[in-house]
Amino acid sequence: MASRLIQPTVTKGRDEVYVAAVPLRATKGDAQLLTSAAYSLNLWNLLHFMVIIKPSSPPPDCQAMVFDFQPKDPENIYVALAVLSGKAISGEPSYVHHLLHL
Repeated sequence: MASRLIQPTVTKGRDEVYVAAVPLRATKGDAQLLTSAAYSLNLWNLLHFMVIIKPSSPPPDCQAMVFDFQPKDPENIYVALAVLSGKAISGEPSYVHHLLHL
């Protein structure tokens, strides 16, 4: 599955906000086995989302900023089970990096 980028509605003088979606990948072991089984059986279409913000007046060293969500314990099998069952998981949003060209 290819990544998807949802186009924003652009209003002059305002920041543009994009949402990128890529296939969710699990770490090796039980979590990967469970995720692969879910894909293979067409039970879930699991995606990882990132938020990309393109400021209307970007600083000179970047054109966009990327934010991500990281679970507190991404390699835990119980976290994978919670995701597959649609339950909330604890974690933190993180600032990933600036993009030089968007």
